[in-house]
Amino acid sequence: MDYFLHLAIVVTIFSILAMSLNYVAGFTGILSLSHATFYGIGAYATAILTTQYGFSFVPSVVIGMVLTAIIAYAASFPILKLKEDSLVLVSFGFSIIMFNVMLNWTSLTKGPLGIKGIMAPEILGVNFFSKPYFFALVLAVAIITYFFFKRITSSPYGIIMKGIRENQTVAAVNGHNVLRYQRSVFVVGAVFAAIAGSFTATFLAFIEPKLFELMPSMLILIMIILGGMASLKGSVLGAFILILVPEALRFLGLPPSILAEVQQMIYGLVLILVMYLRPQGLMGEYKI
Repeated sequence: MDYFLHLAIVVTIFSILAMSLNYVAGFTGILSLSHATFYGIGAYATAILTTQYGFSFVPSVVIGMVLTAIIAYAASFPILKLKEDSLVLVSFGFSIIMFNVMLNWTSLTKGPLGIKGIMAPEILGVNFFSKPYFFALVLAVAIITYFFFKRITSSPYGIIMKGIRENQTVAAVNGHNVLRYQRSVFVVGAVFAAIAGSFTATFLAFIEPKLFELMPSMLILIMIILGGMASLKGSVLGAFILILVPEALRFLGLPPSILAEVQQMIYGLVLILVMYLRPQGLMGEYKI
């Protein structure tokens, strides 16, 4: 039972990540590889504030959200000035920079040694150390995330976002400030990634820079491509499939030394098959 709860928590956290990236990439067309960076900022903010400065969980999450919003807003200026391939490359470069900050700012992040002893969330006197309680908390946040993005994407604001995705020139001619809309979407998506990072830090009780390098960004992107671009339900489905299917490899008796590599091969194979057989994903609205 403990094992299944562990998987359920991981799937739920990645569902939040996938929905937040789909909001950015699927609904607005900003194909960014920097999502794991914002995920990491939220995780490090919570880890540092709770272990080194004595903050409780909720204030540390709020501060992490604000810090992430500021960094994402600043990063959006160079990233969103570009389009398509150039945008992807610059967002990748930004991720490399931030990864090296996490790795080398040892006085703050402890570098490759990571931060240990991160306490479980405690809210209004309720401790969420046990996995059933923790899962209930993360699930509640995931449900709130789903309805938050559902409400936005179904609103007139969401219609403009989709219009920008389809044709930025037409949106601009109709009087919409394309960059302002894109920047707001980019920042909101980053903030929700930071929330997922805070949960990851408290769930694992330990974080290190490797958790937030390029591979997690690629994994989240594959999740939304598999589940479907511009589909919140597809984001959840993609997270469910790409966390649970590779996990089944543990029961095949593969040596631990090659397990991670085989999982990455599966992610690559899934991406290739989806792009060839169903480019809009399982539940998507449009082709990437």
